[in-house]
Amino acid sequence: MNFIFKIADAAKVFLQSGRGLSALWKKGGSIASTTILHNCKHYIPEIKTIIDVGANQGQFALSARFFYPRAGIHSFEPVPAVFHTLQQNISKAKGISTYNFALGSTNGFLEFFQNDYSHASSALHVSSIQQQFFPQTASEHQIKVPVRRIDDLFRNIPFEAPVLLKLDVQGFEKEVLKGAAASLDKIDYLLFETSFVPMYEGEPLFDEMHNYVKELGFEFIAPVGFCQTDALQILQMDLLYKRKTAA
Repeated sequence: MNFIFKIADAAKVFLQSGRGLSALWKKGGSIASTTILHNCKHYIPEIKTIIDVGANQGQFALSARFFYPRAGIHSFEPVPAVFHTLQQNISKAKGISTYNFALGSTNGFLEFFQNDYSHASSALHVSSIQQQFFPQTASEHQIKVPVRRIDDLFRNIPFEAPVLLKLDVQGFEKEVLKGAAASLDKIDYLLFETSFVPMYEGEPLFDEMHNYVKELGFEFIAPVGFCQTDALQILQMDLLYKRKTAA
């Protein structure tokens, strides 16, 4: 019965967003990304540039292409095999550029944990708590991936305002923001996932991240998505922020 309710909720999300049920079955179709962007659209009518950090297989980018069709999208995915799937999924979509490296606080190479469940791949170890709730995340192996700073991107890639920085990097969000210290005044909106319990070893939790981005000059707008257990415990939430000087 729970599965039936989930299917009904998925259909409702796609119909309310205007995407239609057919989008649910296409490559890269995502209920979570559609929900998040449908909610973001309520607060942000226009975005010209989206920096999609932690692109996975292109779920967010393809949803963003629907809600913000005039935005230039830059998607970053460090795992080579997942990056290959990303390129396949967005091959017919216009305005999406892809990059096969991670973003962080340094330039060079990063020890990275590639998870058999690709959504859980991270620079941090999966915690025992996450393995308890999501057993499919228990298997991972270490690889080395190139890493760069967002500050270097702004020197080389023209980003048209307003700019949305979306982070879905499984507990590594703070490190990515450290690498954007000189570029934050060019970022108008910030969207990231934060945890209320440690899903990754050593990740900063909600209070720390909320206070950190406030210190960086962003103000909270609204939650736009969440992850919860079957017992309705909220584990993670997607939060939308706005730079205080943004219109």
